[in-house]
Parts: sequence; structure tokens; C-alpha cells
Amino acid sequence: MRFASFNKSSIGARKRFERGRRLKEGQAADLGVSIGAKAEAGRLGSLTPHLNTMGLDNFPVPCPCGRHPKARRERDGCTHEKDEACPFKADNPPKGMIATCCSLRGNMAARELEALGERALEARMYSDMTAEEALNFAEELRREADRLEAKHQHDAERPKGAGWNGIWNESTKTCEWQSRSTFEKALAEIRLAARWYEKVGSLGYGVHAWY
Repeated sequence: MRFASFNKSSIGARKRFERGRRLKEGQAADLGVSIGAKAEAGRLGSLTPHLNTMGLDNFPVPCPCGRHPKARRERDGCTHEKDEACPFKADNPPKGMIATCCSLRGNMAARELEALGERALEARMYSDMTAEEALNFAEELRREADRLEAKHQHDAERPKGAGWNGIWNESTKTCEWQSRSTFEKALAEIRLAARWYEKVGSLGYGVHAWY
């Protein structure tokens, strides 16, 4: 199991959190699991969004469309009982501090997408999805990773991915990254997220974005 380390948020992420915090005022219940409405938000308990600077975690949740009768919630954020094998174990997706064995530390792929200029796809990772939307999103992520790889395959210097191990510079009000992902590492993280979304959707589950 890979655990993502905590880093001070990028300026873009900070703006998203501030926007979300403003939306939260007077709308807290509605910012639960949108695909499950207020009753579902109550059942989520600890998985109800708390808008902070800890980034993004994505969890499988039952899809409300009614076409996935086998998909059920035995435990919040999981697709199986405690005594059943986790279908995500072999993929070993990154985990956040509130992780379940079936969850994804979406902050990792989202920041790689941001670094590579894929802001629309990055923003989509902060959205709840049905099973069908998760399957479609997985294909979009995979297709974009392939496109970027082909575009830069002959470049002498390929783009860098996300910055990590940031140190906050109080005088400049900026985060100074001590290292950056390689292009190959960034694409690998995006493709790993694509596999996670694909598996969640194929199991008949939707996705809840917690941030």
C-alpha cells in the first residue's frame, strides 16, 4: 500500500478549496455524496467532505442508477466484506490518510494532470461520478496519457510532472518544490488512476470525491 505524503497545496488547489468552502456555507448537506443525495450523505459519516488543504481522496460508492444490483456497500468506501479479497490490491493505488483498501489518493494524479496542463481532467477528479461516468472518465484519462506520450516521444527534454516536498516561502508567498515528477512518472500515475476508475465502474460502483 502506497501512502501519499502531505504537501502544502498549490495555488490552484488552494483556490479550489476556498471556492468549495464558500459553497459549503449553507449547503453542507448538499455537498455530501451528490449521487446519493442527503440520506446518502448521512450514511457516509466520516466520508462526508471536509474542505481543507489535505488534497483529494476518491472512494467507490453505490451507483444510484439502479442498473447495478450486485453493487452493494458492506462498509463505507469499500466494495467487499472484510473477509473478502480486495479487488484493488494488485494495482496498489496510492492511499491518503483516510483511506480504505478500495480508495484512491486522487490528489496524486490530479496534481500530475495540473502540471501537464490538463486542467479540465484535473477538475473532473474532484467530481462525484456514476459507474458509467467513471468508465468513460477512465478512457479519457488513458487516451490523454497516450496522446501526451506520443506528442513528446521525440522531445530532447520532456515536460516535468508535479512538484513534491514543498517548502513554503513566506516572503514570496509561494511553495518551493524540492523535487518534480518525471514525465514518465506523471503518465504512470495518470494511467494508474485510469485503472482505478475503470475497475470501480466495472464493479458497478460510482465515485465520491472527498476533499
